[in-house]
Amino acid sequence: MNYKNLQKILDSQPSVSGSTFLVFSLFGISSLLMVGFFVLSFGLFLEGVFHYKIFLTWISEQLQFTLDEELRWKIAGSFGFFSLILSSVFLGVLFLCKMVLRRNHFIIEMEDWILANITEAKRPVKKSGKR
Repeated sequence: MNYKNLQKILDSQPSVSGSTFLVFSLFGISSLLMVGFFVLSFGLFLEGVFHYKIFLTWISEQLQFTLDEELRWKIAGSFGFFSLILSSVFLGVLFLCKMVLRRNHFIIEMEDWILANITEAKRPVKKSGKR
């Protein structure tokens, strides 16, 4: 590969710094949602299996309706299962975000190494939207 092709690749490469900030914020939001849904599913499973009154009593009081015990356990089990599924979905989003952040870090390090060690390569000129 000659330097002209390398410079062409460097000039056409999109910036990864903007997507890194976006993916990092998505990583933080997903981690909070994953933990929240996991705690909710754990509490609902405790309420459904061991008949503790953790979440559904407070919700039924706020909505001003009564739940009999059998309906309370069925609701707790189904919402607990649904919350566990949502928690695992957000865990998958965390893994994807981590993979993208690793890739972006590698691209930034590779670009910095090329620009530091190959004197013929020039830093790509950022095109502004203003004319």
